[in-house]
Amino acid sequence: MTRSTLKRCVTASVIAIGAFFLGTNWLAYPVSARGEDPGQQAAAPTPTAEKPAEQAFKNIKALNGLPESQLAPVMNMISASLGVQCIQCHVKNGDVWEFDKDDKKAKLTARKMIQMTMDINKTSFEGHIDVSCYTCHQGHGRPVPVPSLPRPMPPANAAAPGGARPPEQPQINPQEVLAKYSKAVGAKEAIDKIKTRELKGTHVAANGMNLEFEIKLVLPDKVAVLVTAPQGAIAQGVSGDSGWVKNPREQRAMNNTELARARSLIWSLDPLPIKEPYPRMLFAGTEKIGDKETIRLRMNTPDKRRAVLYFDKESGLLLRRVLYTDTPVGSDPEQIDFEDYRDEDGVKIPHTIRVSYLDNFSTATRKITDMKTNVKVDDSAFAAPAAK
Repeated sequence: MTRSTLKRCVTASVIAIGAFFLGTNWLAYPVSARGEDPGQQAAAPTPTAEKPAEQAFKNIKALNGLPESQLAPVMNMISASLGVQCIQCHVKNGDVWEFDKDDKKAKLTARKMIQMTMDINKTSFEGHIDVSCYTCHQGHGRPVPVPSLPRPMPPANAAAPGGARPPEQPQINPQEVLAKYSKAVGAKEAIDKIKTRELKGTHVAANGMNLEFEIKLVLPDKVAVLVTAPQGAIAQGVSGDSGWVKNPREQRAMNNTELARARSLIWSLDPLPIKEPYPRMLFAGTEKIGDKETIRLRMNTPDKRRAVLYFDKESGLLLRRVLYTDTPVGSDPEQIDFEDYRDEDGVKIPHTIRVSYLDNFSTATRKITDMKTNVKVDDSAFAAPAAK
């Protein structure tokens, strides 16, 4: 690898990591792949209505009608399900990806598999996304059609013909779990006082790269992020229903997928993201996370996604949230883990937040090293910088 190539790779990695708060690997689909001139990009504080993928990108065949911002998550879903990288199906000419080319048989096969998956869900599961690429592939390029031998013996308490069924888990009232959680976080008066937050910390990416970040938060719907990197600053801002991204390569509006994930950032930094009146939730069993027993609750979100929340059975604190977004080839998960809770002015605040996505560029651990509450934050912090 030449020095110039190495520099480009490092720069690309840093910019992608700089977008970790959004959970979107926009580098997989660069502006040039859309037939636009990066030099003509200007700041756009409000996202335009999304185009279907076939209008935004070249040579889309199996995913017609898919919103353009969902194309990268779909590709990440396929990649993770088969345990392969982009190069499996796509053409790379030197340092340039040529995603529109059909030179590889694997890409033609993938189109057939995408259509097959969508047809199965449509005809057999009333359109629900019950079958995905992962259902069969489970991390293998080719599905394993035969069980491995020798087969393990079933556990002693497993149900058998004529035998006793294992005992069912006792039902737990979700409202009681949520009430315990609210009490564990802190007194309502202390929580209600928190209107703004300024945070500083370090971000450790999946590849081990460390970056420093600063966050300004105004509840309930404004956040500004600044990531310090050797190649330049990466900034992001969200105010209500619009957001922007600025990095050494471009300045642009967030797409809908990025906005959704930016809202997840705000949610994760809210001292009490689940408030009264509590949403309707269902008990979904218990599960161990590390050495802690947790109670699982599940719910449907207002934007028609599915969420599973894990509460520490002993302390009542929230340890994990997994959010599922349906795509044509399966559910795209977003996992947030909360650790290292500390008391800050009578409120329990997690100081380590781990975020995990199918896209490794966005998987990261955020460690908060400095925190201030109720500081004055000017609205200009959330406005897109003027285009130069």
